[in-house]
Amino acid sequence: MSDPQVEYDTQPEGVARRSRGLSLVWLLPLIAALIAVWLLYKDFTQGDIRATILFSSGDGLVKGKTSVKYSGVEIGVVNDFRLVPNAKELNGQDGVLAEVTFNRSAGYLLTKDTKFWVVRPEVSLTGVRGLETLVSGNYIAVEPGSGPPQRHFVAVAEPPAYVRGDGLRITLKSARLASLSRGSPVYYRQLEVGQVENYRLAEDASEVEINLFIRREYAHLVHRGSRFWNASGVSIQGGISGVNVELESLASLIAGGVSFYTPDSQQNSPLAVDGNEFKLYKSFAEADAGIPITLNFDRGVSLSEGSTQVIYQGIQVGEVSSVEANKNIDGMSVKVLMDPITDDLLSENTQFWLAPPTLDFTSGVNDLLKGNRIEVDLRRGQRSVREFDAHASPPPRDPRVPGLHLTLTARNTGSLQRGASLYYRQMEVGRVQGMALKGDGSGVEVYVVIDPPYAHLVNNESRFWNVSGLRASASLKGIEVETDSLLSMVRGGIAFGSGPHDSKSAGQAVSGDSFPLYGSRDEAMEEGINIYIDLTGDEGLKVGAPLRYRGIQVGEITAMRLNLNLDGVRARARLYRRAERFARSGTRMWVVGPKIGLGGVDHLDTLVTGPFLELEPGAGGEPQTEFVALAAKPEPDLADTMMMPGLALILDAPRRGSLKRGSPVYYRQVQVGQVTGYQLGELADRVYIYVYIEPQFRTLVREHSKFWNASGVDVNFGVMTGLDVHTESAQALLAGGIAFATPNNAEMGLEVESGSHYPLYGKPENDWLLWSPKIELYPALEESFK
Repeated sequence: MSDPQVEYDTQPEGVARRSRGLSLVWLLPLIAALIAVWLLYKDFTQGDIRATILFSSGDGLVKGKTSVKYSGVEIGVVNDFRLVPNAKELNGQDGVLAEVTFNRSAGYLLTKDTKFWVVRPEVSLTGVRGLETLVSGNYIAVEPGSGPPQRHFVAVAEPPAYVRGDGLRITLKSARLASLSRGSPVYYRQLEVGQVENYRLAEDASEVEINLFIRREYAHLVHRGSRFWNASGVSIQGGISGVNVELESLASLIAGGVSFYTPDSQQNSPLAVDGNEFKLYKSFAEADAGIPITLNFDRGVSLSEGSTQVIYQGIQVGEVSSVEANKNIDGMSVKVLMDPITDDLLSENTQFWLAPPTLDFTSGVNDLLKGNRIEVDLRRGQRSVREFDAHASPPPRDPRVPGLHLTLTARNTGSLQRGASLYYRQMEVGRVQGMALKGDGSGVEVYVVIDPPYAHLVNNESRFWNVSGLRASASLKGIEVETDSLLSMVRGGIAFGSGPHDSKSAGQAVSGDSFPLYGSRDEAMEEGINIYIDLTGDEGLKVGAPLRYRGIQVGEITAMRLNLNLDGVRARARLYRRAERFARSGTRMWVVGPKIGLGGVDHLDTLVTGPFLELEPGAGGEPQTEFVALAAKPEPDLADTMMMPGLALILDAPRRGSLKRGSPVYYRQVQVGQVTGYQLGELADRVYIYVYIEPQFRTLVREHSKFWNASGVDVNFGVMTGLDVHTESAQALLAGGIAFATPNNAEMGLEVESGSHYPLYGKPENDWLLWSPKIELYPALEESFK
């Protein structure tokens, strides 16, 4: 049996077929290639531009953050840095090369003359620049140039001085730069019309060339005959009350500035063109660019050509150019060059006057060296004027000044000056316009104006007083000096406030009202009555001497004159309102002055302040205004002491010795009373010494007490005992004194009453000094210790 035949599958034969197109396998690479071509094309036509900028330092630059800006728009960013040693562009110094990517739209800026610099926060003379970099950080600024495209640049250290824009470019030549700098403003009638573009030293180093840029809209103001002067810096006249500043603007104060003006005689000269050169003068007067005017004075005045200034509210606005007598030789014709900024104010309403030099902090001592000055009140009007009738003295008042105009009347002005300040609560609220004598010559009128914001502070009951100079009070304790302000000490001043009886219903003051001007605040605020005092004239009292009671001033002497008989002085004094009760019958007054003697010294402060009147109120109820001043304090007589609460005694002595009023009375060397007086006895065979014992010590005097003269010194000398010196006190040694002793309790006796008599012995017995009774003092002594 044979195996079955196995059949195997066979591969079919290949059949050749024609391709139908590009295989899908190549589609993806093709798409990628197209995208790459498209990206290359886009990058070539719209992509960023890479460039490099060489900086001397990388300070302030941050990789990936520092941007490049043009006209405030970001056009690129710093991608990377690398150091460049010994860079030829930096004269061999090391530098930092920044790789910057720019937007394609900024490609036209990348040319040969384009400048790059880093903008940082900067406080310059002309202002603050780059302040936004405090938040966003430093950035690179661009100043486009011209020329072929370029991709490598060298940064400049400062922004280019060239000012972009259309305008007039001219050059000024000056011997010195002064305070001018790049960016300093150029003014015409105080309006900024351009700026300083650049400056450089001339080729021969003999002067400075300053390039100005005038904006096109103002270029027609510059003629070939225009005059330029330096408006840099500041002219100051000032002091404690404030500072007056003369300058074109605050920018010219800091950064300097240039002003120009075309005189009338040069108005028809050709207009300036680019490249014209001009001289830079120091001032408008030197430039002869001021407005010429003529001032006619009706009498001779002391003025100096080229130095006398014309002042408007503390600012110099002109200068005297020539002085000559007028045709009739009865006055002066003064030529003045006024600053061009005053052109519109030189009208029929403008006034000029001569102001003498004053020593104060506003004008300074230098003003005295310059002599007189001319002051002007510039006012707008209907027509322009170039010739004026000037006054030889300042006008006493000008009603055209806004504010409350008042008239103050006084006997004299003290140290008040025109322009002195008015104060309310030590705040300046007005000024003195001027002063003039009254028509009858009895006093002066002071014309003041209160600034409008403070006019409501003045009512019908307001009081005005002079605060000029210093108010000083001196004593042995020191000197007290008071002044409202340092300026008022020199120029004088006036203060005002509400009266002592100010009422809310008081009416508001109006312009034209008149008020008295008091000499001091105390005088203004105090009300009282006048009294009249007869004096001998040799007391040393003067006007202003105080009237006092228990050390408190209750009035003052306001006037003094000889009496009708010419044998004394009659004084008028004013008692303050709270002291009117002294104007009663029974009031006594006496002169208090320095007292120096063996008994001691008293009132030494009057050596400095001068004597004064001490008052003692009377018990009478009848009003009285006529008084006679005593030369010294009146001493109480026997009748007076008998009525006092203490103990009044009468001591019989063969002679007075050195005793006098005020001599002390001692008990155990403690003063318990004093001598109040003395007189001869009825038969002139003895002297009565009146003694007063203070109430708390009256129980020490008994029936058998012994009194002796304690004046002087008791000296005993013996060979065995030596020298013995005894005195009650140093005061008793110099001024005299009395001592007494009381026996021991069993022998002392009863208390005595006022009027009791005792003999006064010349010296004590030894036994008296040994007495030591126990006596309870009067209860008032205990009260005195509480």
